[in-house]
Amino acid sequence: MLSIRHLILCLTLPSLAAVSPPAPAGDKTIVLETLVRGPAAATEFAQRLSAELAPADLAREFLTHGELVPPTLRRLGMALSELPEGPAATRLATYLTACSRAVVGEIARRGPPFTAADLDLVLVVQLVDPLRFVEEPRFRARVLELLPHAFERGLSPQLRDRLLYELNQVRGIGFDESERIELGWGAAVRPSGERRLPYEVGRFRLPSHPQEPIVASIFSLSSPYFTPEEVERFLAALGKRAPRRQLVVLTDLPLRTALGSRIGVERIRLIETYGRGYTPWPRDPFLLARRGDGGVVVVQRPNRQGGREEDVDLARELIQGLPGAVDEAWHGVHWTTAPMPFHNGQLLLTEGAAWLSIHTPELRILELLGCERVPVASFATAGGIDRYLGAAQAAAAELETLYGRPARFVHPLPVSGPIAERSAMMQRLGGGAGFDLDSLLTLVPAAAGPAHALVADPREGLEFLRRLPAEDWQRLRRGYRIGTASTQLRRALEQYQRSPRVEGLAAFLELIAEHLESEGFRVRRLPFFLVPMEMLAIGDEIDFPDFQITWNNVVIETTPQGLRAEGFSSLLAAGDEQARAAFAAAGCRLELLPPLIGSIVRNGGYRCASNHLRAAD
Repeated sequence: MLSIRHLILCLTLPSLAAVSPPAPAGDKTIVLETLVRGPAAATEFAQRLSAELAPADLAREFLTHGELVPPTLRRLGMALSELPEGPAATRLATYLTACSRAVVGEIARRGPPFTAADLDLVLVVQLVDPLRFVEEPRFRARVLELLPHAFERGLSPQLRDRLLYELNQVRGIGFDESERIELGWGAAVRPSGERRLPYEVGRFRLPSHPQEPIVASIFSLSSPYFTPEEVERFLAALGKRAPRRQLVVLTDLPLRTALGSRIGVERIRLIETYGRGYTPWPRDPFLLARRGDGGVVVVQRPNRQGGREEDVDLARELIQGLPGAVDEAWHGVHWTTAPMPFHNGQLLLTEGAAWLSIHTPELRILELLGCERVPVASFATAGGIDRYLGAAQAAAAELETLYGRPARFVHPLPVSGPIAERSAMMQRLGGGAGFDLDSLLTLVPAAAGPAHALVADPREGLEFLRRLPAEDWQRLRRGYRIGTASTQLRRALEQYQRSPRVEGLAAFLELIAEHLESEGFRVRRLPFFLVPMEMLAIGDEIDFPDFQITWNNVVIETTPQGLRAEGFSSLLAAGDEQARAAFAAAGCRLELLPPLIGSIVRNGGYRCASNHLRAAD
């Protein structure tokens, strides 16, 4: 949608100030003023204007007489909208494009720093009539045909990047439109469309051993969520812990500009997203798989998650901007779209299975049932439960083909028994709704003997809070920007862990622990607790009731020294130490990184905040 500044700009277009101090009226100015004040219809106005003033002349008038910009562009926009396809429309399009390039050329010639007035003038000229652009699809389509040609390639990367960042805040410019503009302006490395492959079952494969060494990590880090200092601190720590790993960071202009002077490591590649609204969680919307030749293919999901709709384009963004050297090393990255919806944060892979909960395929279940929301009331009957579980098992079977291994549930399904018990079980399973599985459970393979299951435990979390030392309470308050005083915070958090929401989650997690133990896993508990969002200074900006302090949201890889897990530090020394001991008992070394707080308070741990390319089998 239009940014606030752009909206104000559009609504106050008649008072647009000149970019330069007003110049004395010359012959060209008099001509333009005469035409603007004249009674000619829009199409006639456009014809006479293009005959009287060359595009460069009109650009100069715009630069020196800003008061003439709104009425001129309104008439030109009306003409562009009214003219039928044909020579006249083509001539007007050519004229507008040339004028835009002339305005850009003059402002670029002056050089940076570029002011807000510079950008506003260029944007208004390029969009012709911003409000009409937003409101009228036919007019917008015509302007979008002009925009890829409205900036001369190679002219001024600084001006180009700032303009692209602003354009991507305008409603009506989606990924496809933005990519065409970026390609036309020389900003994108390659068109993503040329790298698309049809999806075929068995054509792409995930590592058979999900804990293979990580060769590259991909992050989505942008200025609405993070400061340059915390991103620099996080990337530096990860680079030191994983010195051979390629780090690819999708980021926006403000953060990229700030990081550019801080990060000089060649292994860290920054890909400019030009302000598109990606979240910090690249784990969920795509998989990194291999083609038969070992080349990388990004498998994106077909579904747009509510509140995170733009994330579905992260795969194409990665391919569009991946540096040539990395693309070559990955044998030419391609992408495809899976035929079924998926959510990687709701599924855990082991060598022999894809482990999921009943919440993992919820979107597909609802599609199969033709429902908009989970039919909870139907769980009072055997028929309602049978229909839902049947759809869940069908959806799980579809995921088997995607992940290339059997799908297994981390908890029992109430497929039989007295209806009262089955209904109670469905209610108990409902306690895990709204929580990603990877924040609640970690599966650690074992070289010999049973694998380990580290299960989050809110009851253990409550005991942990009761034992928490004073210095950790201070770290909790400062690190997560909690405004509640320490004494009140302790009491409030302990009380929240006894709420029905947390009790319901605890019952769900206990069900998982019992089931996995019966499946042969060695189960260990990790503390887990929820912090109400109302305690945060930014709590009213986030659409979640609470956020999690968990030590389960980690990524595991095999190294020459054995299994290694990496995740975010909780900032609580006692909890980090307890988690390291639990992982060590499971045969895995836990290494904790400086946390990205903006991700955590929005319910995203380290695994959510990263996607990883594993070594080829």
